[in-house]
Amino acid sequence: MSSRSHSLMLILLLLPLAVGGQEPVAPCADWLATVDEATQRIVLSWRPSADSATMGYHICTGNPCLDYDTVFGRLDTTYICADHSPLETHTYRLHVFDTAYNVSSLTEPFGNMVLQALVPECDPEVTLSWTPYTGMPGGLAGYRLMMRLEPYDDDFVQYHTVAPDAMTCYSFEMPSGVVRAHIKVLAHNASGSLVSQSNLVSFDRQTIDTAAFVEISQAGYDSLDGAVKLVFNIDTSYHSADHYTLWRSVDFSPWREIATGNWQQYSDNDVNLYDSLYCYQLSVYDACGLNEKFSATACVVLPDPPEPEVDIPNVIIVGSPENGVFLPNVIGLAGDIYELHIYDRRGLLVFSTTDPTVPWRPGPSTPQGAYAYVLRVRYVNGFVQSYVGTLLVIK
Repeated sequence: MSSRSHSLMLILLLLPLAVGGQEPVAPCADWLATVDEATQRIVLSWRPSADSATMGYHICTGNPCLDYDTVFGRLDTTYICADHSPLETHTYRLHVFDTAYNVSSLTEPFGNMVLQALVPECDPEVTLSWTPYTGMPGGLAGYRLMMRLEPYDDDFVQYHTVAPDAMTCYSFEMPSGVVRAHIKVLAHNASGSLVSQSNLVSFDRQTIDTAAFVEISQAGYDSLDGAVKLVFNIDTSYHSADHYTLWRSVDFSPWREIATGNWQQYSDNDVNLYDSLYCYQLSVYDACGLNEKFSATACVVLPDPPEPEVDIPNVIIVGSPENGVFLPNVIGLAGDIYELHIYDRRGLLVFSTTDPTVPWRPGPSTPQGAYAYVLRVRYVNGFVQSYVGTLLVIK
């Protein structure tokens, strides 16, 4: 500890013997050791002596005293322990001396609290432990565990309380999404007038192998395939992840997971042209499965949808390379409803399918003549339409 003045220290140590150990002033009251949050230095404070003859205060380090420091001035009741690390426990005692260099008795030993955090790798549970606060005037009422979590809290929030006779340790699980925590412990007396603060502990969630970059480098609509094509730029050196996750939001709807895998590109075929905006994000968890890294959002504006329509042939020429099959051409088909039935003149079913790519192909044994068809489809705009008509088979 650095001293404000050591020049009179030896004299001051001998003077109590010279004056017979008199106590012209009362001992120090309401002493406290705390840690300044901004500077992370141990700060001692006490109530100023009411005796106008008070010349100053002695600060004794250790129990018994191993070192003395002096603070001059009755109202100067704060001392910064610049040479004492807040990560180590220290013991202090105080007494008052007056202008005749008479001294009071020493206070009870008191000291700073040291907080430590054990943060295991790949484990969200954190264990905190701290040294107990000793010598609290008025008695120790308990401890308050204060936390500030990033990115959630702007200030410290009381997270837990510990009774004074309980063990000075606490375990908690880092909430999902938290990447950094700042923690301190406060000890307070029964009246709440004195509050000591421990050192501040800050730490990141412990993990390994986080992808350096996750990007969607290209995103666009392919009108030929009717799909959104995505190209990814990912950290290929990151081999610990089981898979990447692709998220999608349609017209600002909530994000929804649509695919997982280890790929460099992806084709989203589940696209409805009656929607306007498709946005995507790519994510990957670290090797511990704790922290999820997201790419920037990539959005695609879809073109205006075509008007739903259907072109149904009415003549089939058996064996013709161009007109030898019956296959309605449906524009704007949603795909979940497609039902085609063909009947002969007696009302017997000769062909049926729910696959819009499968045609009816009359063969040499198919009788020439008129046939009836019934077609039922759902368009991308949600409308369900039925078509009934006849077609002519020519051989």
